[in-house]
Amino acid sequence: MTSPMPLQAFGCTGAQVSRVALGCMGLAGTWDPNAVTPENISKAIKAVETALQSGITFFDHADIYGGTACETVFKECLKALPGSREKMFVATKVGIRRGYYEHEPEYIRNSIEGSLTRLGLDYVDLYQLHRPDPLTHPAKTAAALDDLVSRGLVRMIGVSNYYPHQVLALRRFLQAPIVSNQIEISLLRLDPVYEGAAGANGDGVLDQCLELGITPLAYSPVGRGWLTGHREVPQDHHQRATIDRLLAVMKELAPAYGGATPAQFAIAWLLRHPAGIIPLVGSTNVNHIKAAAGAAALVLSRTDWYKLWVAARGTNVP
Repeated sequence: MTSPMPLQAFGCTGAQVSRVALGCMGLAGTWDPNAVTPENISKAIKAVETALQSGITFFDHADIYGGTACETVFKECLKALPGSREKMFVATKVGIRRGYYEHEPEYIRNSIEGSLTRLGLDYVDLYQLHRPDPLTHPAKTAAALDDLVSRGLVRMIGVSNYYPHQVLALRRFLQAPIVSNQIEISLLRLDPVYEGAAGANGDGVLDQCLELGITPLAYSPVGRGWLTGHREVPQDHHQRATIDRLLAVMKELAPAYGGATPAQFAIAWLLRHPAGIIPLVGSTNVNHIKAAAGAAALVLSRTDWYKLWVAARGTNVP
């Protein structure tokens, strides 16, 4: 019998969400909305159903995923799984256009209407700015986001790919709290953790999350698939030595953790951090989803967490 998925508080709110989320970027199985097939939809429904059965309640979208098709396919999932919306925390994002970014108020207002129509929802639980837009003053963006919250179209506001001072600039003008920051973080991308890998600079994102009560959402938590142990790493891959070290340590640790897989170790390593990182698992493979959910029950010891960090850094801690 598997352990139930643990929940955690989300940001500074009273909302409770699953410790592992499903990233829905690949849910449609295509980036062409006109190429979605019944088979794509059936696979998506099974993926969402498996996630729910595994205790995952957090589903993360963006208006550009699948060229908008992922939100549309998710609507079909909700239709096929009656009563599922009440169990879900649904997030989406705005701001990436073809070749540029935009946070102008009119674009934000139009985008949320489009997302809600495609998703078949009256509101989303979390609305995120997908990437910073240097050409829009944060005061204008903040006013638009606060308006969406006041109208009940959005419950909470988050950001994505924001560095600490970009968060502070938006926060200065925003009445609603910033509850999350979605960033790429894994054992192959350490910058947010502290000082980063050898030769890299830390960015302080996780420290700011701890300071301000912001929940970090981690995309690519298994290093863009390189830490699954199922992919042949090219000889000229710039992180090949790091990947080899990490997989070797994971193999060494596996017997002590019930034969945990490399992907589970990669996810558990993020979950162990006190900032309350929520890994976003981007898969429609039901076995991968089940395994990722199982990682929530894997609690790494302090020494084993550091073994993995040292392997990722390529050098001992000072």
